[in-house]
Parts: sequence; structure tokens; C-alpha cells
Amino acid sequence: MKTVAQLTTPTTLEFEKEIAELHEKIAANDNDLVRVAGVSSLNKTTALRNLLDTIYALDIDSGIKREMTDTCLHLIDNDVASKRFDTELTENDAAFIGKLEKKHTNLNARELKICLFIKLNYDNVEIAHFTGITPRGLESLRYRIHSKLGLARHDSMKSYLTALSLA
Repeated sequence: MKTVAQLTTPTTLEFEKEIAELHEKIAANDNDLVRVAGVSSLNKTTALRNLLDTIYALDIDSGIKREMTDTCLHLIDNDVASKRFDTELTENDAAFIGKLEKKHTNLNARELKICLFIKLNYDNVEIAHFTGITPRGLESLRYRIHSKLGLARHDSMKSYLTALSLA
């Protein structure tokens, strides 16, 4: 006769089945995230919030649910920051980007964006977060930008960019 513990303990097969179901739900949510990435900027935050509500309603392991909700919240934060960056660019810094592009034609769009973040006094961790690269990757990118701007070893990129915006 089986004990109470044996009756309530799931078997390995039941665990494997549950894991497979969770993987399917994660894949479906990943597909939703991919679709959200294609949504226009106006609807992206709304779609992410709807996806977040759907994830909250799922009956899955709390650890997996937390990971999925954290990803959604991270994407929402990035979208809000991106919208704010676009507003700042159009309202305040279009002239700066124009000057920078004219003076340094060798900078690409990503480098221009990073230069703007530097001028706006964001730190490396924030810039890395907003641009989706690692802090170490940003350090390498900043080094290359420093070289492209023709600055000496101990010249401050922030000072140079600030002075350029005032010129």
C-alpha cells in the first residue's frame, strides 16, 4: 500500500510532461515578444502591457512566470526610455547631431546616438542598457569613438561634445 507522500509526489514522467508544457508556453510567449517587436512604437507599450497581463494569468511555475514578467517589464522600460530619447533628440539635440555629423562624417548612427547620450550626461551602465549592449562592449565602442573624434588620450569626450553643442 502507498503512503500519503507517495500518492502526492509527482512522478518523473509527470515532471517531464509539465516541463514540456512550460517550454511550449515560453515558446508561445517568445513568439508574442517577437511580434511585439514588429509593432509600431505607438502600440508597443500597450502590446507589452497586454502580454504582461496574459503572463500574469498563466498557471505556470512562479520562477518562470517571474522571469517572463521581468523580461516584459525590461522591454517596457526600454520602450519608454527610447520614446524619451527620441523626444529629446527632436526637441533639443537635432542641431547637435547635425554639427557632429558634419564635423565627423566617419561616425555611424549608433555612434552618434552614444555621443548624444554622453553629452546628455548618461553613465556607461545607462547607455549600455538603452542601447542593448554590455557595459564592456560600450567601453570598446567609446574607445573607438574617442579615436574617430581625433581626441588625445586624456581629452574628455564629454567636454568635447558639450563644447561642440555650444559652438
